[in-house]
Amino acid sequence: MADGSRERNEALFRNVNEQIEDLSKTVPPDEPLMEFLCECDNRDCVEKISATRAEYEAVRSVATHFIVVPGHEDPDIEHIALQNERFRVVEKEGRAAREAEEGEPGET
Repeated sequence: MADGSRERNEALFRNVNEQIEDLSKTVPPDEPLMEFLCECDNRDCVEKISATRAEYEAVRSVATHFIVVPGHEDPDIEHIALQNERFRVVEKEGRAAREAEEGEPGET
């Protein structure tokens, strides 16, 4: 995958997920499960993850954390920070971590 395309893919899916999360503000944080897009770096991935709004908010509270389908981790640029039967939370490392922090929504 070309440089930058991984980050663009992750940022796109993260932005879509944030819109889903924003629309869900009327749903209690711990229920029910909602569908979020996998935030892996595979631009062809269209898989969905079931998570509560609270779970997704916890992932998003750390700029370098992304929610992915089990098996969609990229060990070259990230490690698993948390996992359960429904999803993995990966933490970006090195340059990928710096780019994730710099690409936070609302920042210029």
